[in-house]
Amino acid sequence: MKGIEGMRWGEAQLLEKGIENARFDADLLLAGVLDVARDRLYLDGDRILSEQEETDYRRAIMRRAEHEPLQYILKRQEFMGLSFYVDERVLIPRADSEILVEKWLELVKQGERQGRGRSIKVADLCTGSGALAISMAYYYPEVKMVGTDLSLDALEVARQNALRLGVSVQWRQGDFVAPLQGELWDFIITNPPYVSLEEYNQCAPEIFSEPAMAFLGGQDGLDFYRRLAAEVGPLLNQQGKLLMEIGWNQAEAVCGIFQKKGYETQVFPDLAGRDRVILAR
Repeated sequence: MKGIEGMRWGEAQLLEKGIENARFDADLLLAGVLDVARDRLYLDGDRILSEQEETDYRRAIMRRAEHEPLQYILKRQEFMGLSFYVDERVLIPRADSEILVEKWLELVKQGERQGRGRSIKVADLCTGSGALAISMAYYYPEVKMVGTDLSLDALEVARQNALRLGVSVQWRQGDFVAPLQGELWDFIITNPPYVSLEEYNQCAPEIFSEPAMAFLGGQDGLDFYRRLAAEVGPLLNQQGKLLMEIGWNQAEAVCGIFQKKGYETQVFPDLAGRDRVILAR
């Protein structure tokens, strides 16, 4: 099979199974098998695939045809300009979450201009692949960063990513804020499970390949925020701040939860203009 024939065959298989962006996915899967950039596929379209390459490509296409996420097949996902290893043990980082890192960096730089020191202490709850914690440590190396997760499997992936990207993060296993007790933090950040049960059941098939515990936030999706509002206060220092990702329609409800506990809140949109991050202090 020639490379160009493989791309056409792969696209046809994925279209038949109702996969969106079938051509794009087929191209990336072949590029992954051949370990080349996507544009090389078209420059070398007459290249004959070896027997092993063809076998691997067909296997990858069949996996994608069953709605397995492309990122799990390729074992990588881009986030904040960095390449992260991902597999079935962790949630796939989304571009929407980059605003959380960008807003944090903006707040840190603002603190520097106001005379606060460069060494700050930050905890990332529900770290998963470590995308948030690692990105923050990568772009602001002075930070003392801790990433926590209930899942030991997720922390193994996070450690692997930190090692690959050459950043220093301390990883702690435990439920909710338990790994943070007894310390005071400048920032606590989190992309928590915030999908309601009803919304989850209506998700695209690919979602069900990812860890359900990383999505489900209770009947209405707000359970994690209620726990945070009730328990996180004693963990923040006098100037401490909490930065949280939210669902696009949750800003009013989440702000209300925190305001009832005496917090001031501020909402920030993502690049599409949808409410995405809440700052509470």
